[in-house]
Amino acid sequence: MKQFNLFLLLLLPFLFACKDECEGIDCLSDEAFAFTIKSAESGEDLLFGSNAQLGLDDVEVYYMQNGTRQPVQFRAEANYVVVALAPEVTEYYITALDQTDTIRLAISSIGPSECCPRTQKVEDLTVNNQTPNQDSWVITLQR
Repeated sequence: MKQFNLFLLLLLPFLFACKDECEGIDCLSDEAFAFTIKSAESGEDLLFGSNAQLGLDDVEVYYMQNGTRQPVQFRAEANYVVVALAPEVTEYYITALDQTDTIRLAISSIGPSECCPRTQKVEDLTVNNQTPNQDSWVITLQR
């Protein structure tokens, strides 16, 4: 019995040393924003509505770098378009139906730390210098 107690005494530090200090910590990062385009007159969704007038090929998302348009990756989800954030970019342009909207973001970065890689958080977002509807994380653009 003394050997078993000695074994437990020697094993306990190893058990506590192996505890995951990062367990339960969420490393959530805002790496995208979402939008849809609706008719200003009828409110119908021009991208995903039953009579959609636009396809993803009709939409251009980009940012400017040294006076040159840089395309941004985006993809369609259920009823909105998701735009992947490019590192260090805080101003995006969305062009459709000969109209361009300007999306400005204030982003804070945290980390990296022992538990999380570098994470980003969108602190503020404006559309054409206006604060969008805060009822949803999907920005509604009007045409």
